Amino acid sequence: MTKQFKTAQEACDYSVQKIVEQGGRCINDGICAHSDGQGNHCAIGWLLDPDNEELMNYAGGVQGVVDDFPDDVPEIIKDNIDLFSTLQVFHDQPGPLNREDWRDRLRDNHKIDTSAPHWQQWVDMGDRL
Repeated sequence: MTKQFKTAQEACDYSVQKIVEQGGRCINDGICAHSDGQGNHCAIGWLLDPDNEELMNYAGGVQGVVDDFPDDVPEIIKDNIDLFSTLQVFHDQPGPLNREDWRDRLRDNHKIDTSAPHWQQWVDMGDRL
């Protein structure tokens, strides 16, 4: 069952809190994935129905998942494709400097409040090269 969100802010906060809780990016066969089959999800994966195996195994970006699964993707994502594409890239970044840049894009371009601690926690959890 897909969790319902009233606002994009709620969805983004929930997603980032969940990726911080899981402790890292969701990687499946060397690439970021909606689900790794072990209970971990990517930023968008946390907003999708975990019981929909085809959806969770989809190998594509936000626009692709909306196009290919229009009846299965929450309205909040369909109404904010660019925002959630940016959130996905924020999740996919391995290093803290890139994560910081994408977090700032979410704040500046999409007006997402990134002041809660979990946003900085995700930046700080980035791989140090």
